[in-house]
Amino acid sequence: MRPADLQDIVDAVRTAGTDTATVEVKSGGGGVGKSLWPTISAFSNTHGGVVILGLDEATGFTPAPGFDARRVLNQMADVARPRSGSEPAGPLTPTPAMSVDQMEVDGASVVVAEVEELPAAEKPCFVTAQGKERGTYMRVGDGDHRLDTYSVFQLSVLTVPSNADREPVMQARIDDLDSSLIARTVARLRASRPRALDGTSSERDVLERVGVVDRDTGVPTLGGLLALGRFPQQFFPQLMISFASYPGGSKDVIVGDERMDDRAVLEGSIPDMIDDAVSVVMRNLRVRRVSKGAGAQDVPEIPIDAIREAIANAVTHRDYSELARGDQVRVELYPDRLEVHSPGGLWGGRDVESIFDGQSRSRNQLLARLLTEVPFADRNETVGENAGSGIPRMLGEMTQNGLPAPRFQSTPASFVTVLDRFGLLNPETREWLDSLGGRQRTTIGDNALALIHHLGSVTVDDLRRQLAIDTTVAQAALTDLVSEGIVRNERGTFELTPEAESGTELTPTQRKIVDALSHGGTMTVHELAESLHTPVSTLRPALRTLVSAGKVHATAPPTSKNRAYRI
Repeated sequence: MRPADLQDIVDAVRTAGTDTATVEVKSGGGGVGKSLWPTISAFSNTHGGVVILGLDEATGFTPAPGFDARRVLNQMADVARPRSGSEPAGPLTPTPAMSVDQMEVDGASVVVAEVEELPAAEKPCFVTAQGKERGTYMRVGDGDHRLDTYSVFQLSVLTVPSNADREPVMQARIDDLDSSLIARTVARLRASRPRALDGTSSERDVLERVGVVDRDTGVPTLGGLLALGRFPQQFFPQLMISFASYPGGSKDVIVGDERMDDRAVLEGSIPDMIDDAVSVVMRNLRVRRVSKGAGAQDVPEIPIDAIREAIANAVTHRDYSELARGDQVRVELYPDRLEVHSPGGLWGGRDVESIFDGQSRSRNQLLARLLTEVPFADRNETVGENAGSGIPRMLGEMTQNGLPAPRFQSTPASFVTVLDRFGLLNPETREWLDSLGGRQRTTIGDNALALIHHLGSVTVDDLRRQLAIDTTVAQAALTDLVSEGIVRNERGTFELTPEAESGTELTPTQRKIVDALSHGGTMTVHELAESLHTPVSTLRPALRTLVSAGKVHATAPPTSKNRAYRI
């Protein structure tokens, strides 16, 4: 790390007044204490980070008196050194990948450790004395969060294919499989994969060959039952899809007397569950009439193919191990978005940034292959292609229809796909763009500004992915907005300038917020959402603008759960 980089980090934590998701500062007055081990575990298991020893948070991150940099440097170097097989384990297992150096801040010596994220195959890194199950941490905000048993298990098998879909279901019989679906699937297999069936003389032989039936026991496998079963939930009640439509921006918001607008439990084989889940989502979406040729058609808020891909990915790639069989795939609809929750994090040693590359990696290899051959009940189409095309297709469907790109959130225990219900350039956003006045307007520039207005900030890569444009085009668009004084570049993150945030006139949403707060009360964003019947995601950018313009006062920092607003 260069001295200038260290100074930038120190300046940032001094400004924030606290540690961050990637920076931990400790005084180190008594040397390296045990309290540091969870932090290094968390950085190793999350996205890496920087530990600075020798600055005192209590005095505004100024040099700590009496700090012995040489002693601490030696202690940290011992933590990072490789150990032979005959040596006892160090304080962390496996040994973290980190570099340690002595540097200066304000003329005083400090020790800086740069911790790298461990490769997926080496995770989890845990505090040796606490053991793997109780000593594995991840970084959440500025704190170290100890993982539960299931999350630790998921971190441990990030690159290990699951055998859960191959397990025989001992309570089941072949009669529990759908005979008509079997016949159609076997016919497809004979046409598409004739070599795979060489030497088979009966339908039973085919089912054993492709893993629908376990050869040793003669009973259906879990994957076979899920793909071809009449009613798999007879044996696994929670391996279904639940649907709920909520009236507010989160589950805890109640509008009137309604906690839910609609709910459903979708059961049956995977193809049937997907079809039924898509249908129940569609009946809760608004549609608009669009002219097409000599006629017209109804176009839903979210493209149906994007919804189908999100749900199909969830049920195909979820965790089916015993620890996860008590959890279902959850499809949740809010006024501004659709969320699809799948048990088990992103598998295969990948991160969210890499899943747009079109590679196919399957936690459940047998099930994923079966679902390329098992047709839907009413058509010859199958659930998937097992070719890594699902995410790119979802991206294309959303962006081609003027919607933000799919968003993904991954933890060791779950994977969430978020599809927004509204286009970037909705009437309120267009009104805000018009209020910015005299600038050279372009479609990409307007879309970029709308994204920043909606998300708070973007990087070049965010813009490239969200708008499905080249990196050079995204960079040029953001550079133009910076040169016009509408956007500022904060170390690669682009956000609106205060002047652009404030605009010239209050938008309708801003005006509603000001009116709601004008009686002298204090309200959280969720209270405002309930009072104004407006999604939280619509209120947040409006509140940022009002706070930046000084028209509304926030009672706590943006990261605080207690943040509320008043005039």
